[in-house]
Amino acid sequence: MFATSESLMAQFKFGVKASGTMNNMFLEMDSSSTVKRAPVFGFNVGVMGEFFVSDNISVGAELVFAQQGLKRTSTYDENGAYGSYSSESEMVFRTNHINLPVLLRFYVGGLAIELGPQVSFCFGGKEKNKWSDCYTYGGETEYYSSDTTMTLADIEKESQQYCKEFGLSDYKFWNRINVGATLGLSYNLENGLFFGARYTYDFTNFFNNFEVKNDLARKVDMKSHYGVLQVSVGFKF
Repeated sequence: MFATSESLMAQFKFGVKASGTMNNMFLEMDSSSTVKRAPVFGFNVGVMGEFFVSDNISVGAELVFAQQGLKRTSTYDENGAYGSYSSESEMVFRTNHINLPVLLRFYVGGLAIELGPQVSFCFGGKEKNKWSDCYTYGGETEYYSSDTTMTLADIEKESQQYCKEFGLSDYKFWNRINVGATLGLSYNLENGLFFGARYTYDFTNFFNNFEVKNDLARKVDMKSHYGVLQVSVGFKF
C-alpha cells in the first residue's frame, strides 16, 4: 500500500502560477473608420494540479482568478455651413473571472505543448466611459464632457428595466458562463520552476444585444468573443 501510494504521489504534482495577460475582444462594431479597439492588460493568479499518465503525457487542471477586458475609442467630426461638431469617446471594460482550464500536455524534455478546453465564470466587472463634445455655431464654442463608471450589474439592471417596458422581460446583458479553447507552450525546470505562454479563445458570446423596433424589444445576435494571451511563471511541488 505504501509503495502504491508513493508511486501515485510521484505521478501527481501540485503548483501555483501567476500571469500577465493581454486581453481583447472580437466585437461587432460600427463600420466607421474612427472606431478603434485596443488591448487591455490584466493579470491572473491561481493553483494547478497535474497527473502524469506516462513519462511524456499528463492531464492537468487549473483554478484561476483572471482579469479580462477591452478598450474602445471613437472620434467624430462634422463641418457644416453654419458651424462644426466634434466628439471623442473612450470606453474601458474590465471583467472578473474564475477560469477552469483542463489541459493535456505532451512533453519533450522540459518543453511541453498544452491544449484543452476552458470554462470561465464571470462574476462581475466595470465599464468606464469618458466622452467630450465640442460645438461651434455662429462664432461661439461650447464644450461638454462626462466621466462615468458603472458595474455590469447596474448596466444589466437598467437594460432589463428598459426592455421590460417594451415586452422583453428575459434580457441578460452578459453571459456569466463562457466556454473556450486553449493552446500554449511551457518550459519546465527540474527544480519545479516553469514558464509558459498561452492563448485562449472563448466560443461563447460574452455580450447580448437588443433593439427596439415598432415599439417592441427583441434580442439581437452580437458577436463578442474574448481572446486572451498570457505569459506565466509558476512553481510545481
